[in-house]
Amino acid sequence: MTREEKIEIIADILEIEMEEVQEETVLADLDTWDSVAVLGVISAVSEATGRYLHADEILQLSTIGDLFRILEP
Repeated sequence: MTREEKIEIIADILEIEMEEVQEETVLADLDTWDSVAVLGVISAVSEATGRYLHADEILQLSTIGDLFRILEP
């Protein structure tokens, strides 16, 4: 998956513009980081990597950069 594809997925999940996707952005600071976004992350990771995230992995997500890393196969 290319960086551009990751940006597109993350922007879609977080309901933000692609230009707003910055790795240092703290997820808790985003109004759209909620249970629906978490489900979107679970779905995206499953689709991109074929694996299912565990609750402890989700709880460790703190920045958009973490989302980039978790989308790695």
